[in-house]
Amino acid sequence: MHMIFITRAGALACALALAGCAGLGGNNGTASMQMPGKTPADAAVAATWYNPPSEFPGICLTQFKDGSLRFDGGFAFFNPGRWAYDGAASELRLQLAPTPSLELSHAQIVQHMNLLRIEADKSTLVYGVNADTKAIGLGGFVFYRDTPCPARRG
Repeated sequence: MHMIFITRAGALACALALAGCAGLGGNNGTASMQMPGKTPADAAVAATWYNPPSEFPGICLTQFKDGSLRFDGGFAFFNPGRWAYDGAASELRLQLAPTPSLELSHAQIVQHMNLLRIEADKSTLVYGVNADTKAIGLGGFVFYRDTPCPARRG
């Protein structure tokens, strides 16, 4: 009788541990796959940032809830990328595909809206972002938050 109880209790503890791990989303429990602010209409999308066309075509940055990110319309050399949001610190981390010019192109941090620091060894840009943040600066372009990106072609 006691052996059956111990076996069932062990199975329950294992199931609870696995359920807890599943809720971490692969981000070591330090960040969230949810962004503050508006919830996008697409259930797979956590946030969008858009640089509208001017002398260059528009560029869309899409953060997906699985932690991936993608650039469309420009900056494709930063693909594939990952992102994480730390709500306690109000920090958005964009880990981009390695490029030799990442640190150089963002060296003037004051010229890049809300950029807090560059972690060049990790190909990561860290931004101060909260529910009221309207834009971030990336690669010399301003990306506006919650601005719908045009539909992808092809």
